[in-house]
Amino acid sequence: MFISVILPTLNEEESISECIDEIREGIEKLNEVEDYEIIVVDSSTDRTAEIAKQKGAVVVRCDRKGYGYAYLEGFKVAKGDVIVMGDADGTYNFLQIPGLIKPILNGEDLVIGSRFMGKMEDGAMNFLNRIGNRLLTSFLNKTFKLSISDSQSGFRAIKKSALERLNLKADGMEFASEMIIEAFKKGLKVVEVGIDYRKRKGSSKLRSFKDGWRHLRLMLLYNPHSFLIYPGLILAVFGFLLMAVLYLRGNVEERSMHSFILGAIVFLSGLNSSLFGLMISAYSGIHGYSSSNLSMRVLSYHSLERELFVGIGLILAGILIGLYILHTWISSGYGSLSQMGLAVTSLVLISSGLTIVYSAFFMSMLLLER
Repeated sequence: MFISVILPTLNEEESISECIDEIREGIEKLNEVEDYEIIVVDSSTDRTAEIAKQKGAVVVRCDRKGYGYAYLEGFKVAKGDVIVMGDADGTYNFLQIPGLIKPILNGEDLVIGSRFMGKMEDGAMNFLNRIGNRLLTSFLNKTFKLSISDSQSGFRAIKKSALERLNLKADGMEFASEMIIEAFKKGLKVVEVGIDYRKRKGSSKLRSFKDGWRHLRLMLLYNPHSFLIYPGLILAVFGFLLMAVLYLRGNVEERSMHSFILGAIVFLSGLNSSLFGLMISAYSGIHGYSSSNLSMRVLSYHSLERELFVGIGLILAGILIGLYILHTWISSGYGSLSQMGLAVTSLVLISSGLTIVYSAFFMSMLLLER
C-alpha cells in the first residue's frame, strides 16, 4: 500500500514540523504500508513551506486560498492508493493514522475521524464552534438521511479509487460536507472512528458564520426540493385557498380584507419559493450537483414555452382586472374606490405572472450551456 497524506496549510510554521514527525511515526506503525508521501499544499506567507521542505515533504504552492481548493490541488499530485487528509495546526493526533487505515483494509471506502466519538481536550473546540458543528451535522443528516456524528472533521482517509468517483468542486470549508454527500450519493462504504482532538497552535482560520452559510448553500444546491420547492408549494396552495374562500364569502372589503391580503402574501411567498427552488434545481442538474428528474423535465424549451404562456396569461388577466377597476372608477365620476379585493387580486396575478416569466427566461439561459 502507498499512502499519500495531504495537509492544506496557511501560516502553520508553529506546528507543521511536529505534524510531519507525527505522520511519519504513525504510518510506520502500519506493516501493510510499502511507501508514503506527505504533500503540503501551502498558501502561507510565513516559513511553513520552507520548514515542510526541510522535513522532506512535497510542497505544492497554492496562491488561491480555500480549504477545498487546497485539497483539490493536492489530489492532483497524490500518488497513493489511500489518501489521508488532516489539518496542520496540531489539533489532530497523526499517531492515530493506523486507526483510519485499518477500516480501509477491511473494505471501507471513506473513514471519518469523529471528534465526538473520541477524546476532546478541554478548550480544543469553543462553545460557538461546538454548537455550529452539531447543527450543521444534524442538518446534513436530516436533509440527506445520514447518521454521521461529526460531518466537519478534517481527519479522514479515502481510497484513491473511491475519490475518483466523487464530483468534488467546493473550494471552501463546505468541501467537508460535499465529500460526505457525494460519498453517499455514489454508494461508498463510509464509517466513523473515534479520534483525539487537541488545542490548535497559532490563530484559527475558521470563520464560523461565513463558513456555516457556505455549508447551508451547498446543501441547498444538492437538495432544493426539501428546502424550497415543497414548502413553497404548500404555502402557495394554502394562500390561494385562503383568498378563494374569503372572496367567495362575499363582501371581502368589509368582512376580511386583512386576512385576504395575508392570503395574497402567503401565496406570493410560496410561489416565489417554489420557482426559486426550481431554478436552483435546474442549475444543480446542469452543473452536476444533483440529477433531479423534475429539473430535467423543466429544462426543455417546450416546458419553458408553456411557462411563458402561463405567466403572460396571468399578467394579462391582472391587467384586465385593473382596467375593469379603472373603468368602474371613471363611470362612478371619479368617486371613492371600493374594489380592494379585486385590486389585490390584480396585484397577485401580475406579480405571479412576472415571476413565472422571469424564471422561464432564467432557465432558458441555463439551457444555452447545454
